[in-house]
Amino acid sequence: MMDTMNDSDDIQSRLDSLQAKAQSVLADLEQNPPDRPKFVEFSGTPKSGKSTCIDIVSHFFRRIGFKVLAPSEGASRRTPAFLRDNLVAFNTWSASYALTHILEALHHSDQYHLAILDRGIFDALAWFQVLESQSLITGNDMEKVHNFLLIDHWRSQVDAVFLFTADPATSLERENYGKLIDAPGRAMNPSFIASLNEAYQTTREKFQNQFEFFDIDTGAESDSTPQSTAIDVAENILDLFQAEA
Repeated sequence: MMDTMNDSDDIQSRLDSLQAKAQSVLADLEQNPPDRPKFVEFSGTPKSGKSTCIDIVSHFFRRIGFKVLAPSEGASRRTPAFLRDNLVAFNTWSASYALTHILEALHHSDQYHLAILDRGIFDALAWFQVLESQSLITGNDMEKVHNFLLIDHWRSQVDAVFLFTADPATSLERENYGKLIDAPGRAMNPSFIASLNEAYQTTREKFQNQFEFFDIDTGAESDSTPQSTAIDVAENILDLFQAEA
């Protein structure tokens, strides 16, 4: 019981500090409006906690008073159903969707403070790495796509990438929790999740100088909770704002 109370007190202390920090940052932004929003990308394997963290973080910043653009993830919620059977078309559409929202946030009259990308440029780079490894595109075509996605006009807008990963067993346990069947899916199977984790790490190493990464492991060895992870992420986002203050 005592450990639980101490953990609760620690979380509340962190939340109080986070809220005060966010209010201070917002006051600075309102006094000195930025030229563009901060762009943060959430990337990573399925069921690694990415979408849950986005919901918590975007809710926090909005309630504090930040203007936040956080469009639905294109890959799972917006991609036309008829593209899902072709992974090349599917991921091309998803990459284009991410670029669309970067351009929207840059030029929208609402002048957002924060733009949250659920699968953005880095994620597209990783997925095209997967497509090449499965011989669905050639290495030459992959490099062409990578070069396009890395054009400085939009690549330079991404201030941070939060890379979420979880081991296949943990991802599948979360996927199947409360379901009536645990049959594997096209992406939700141990082999594919493992290959996707590998692709993310390979792509991260390849482009480590192009992005600022924050690695978040939510797998079986992690003792983090969705709330504690969201606090870490929100603190890192606020640090991005303060770095330019």
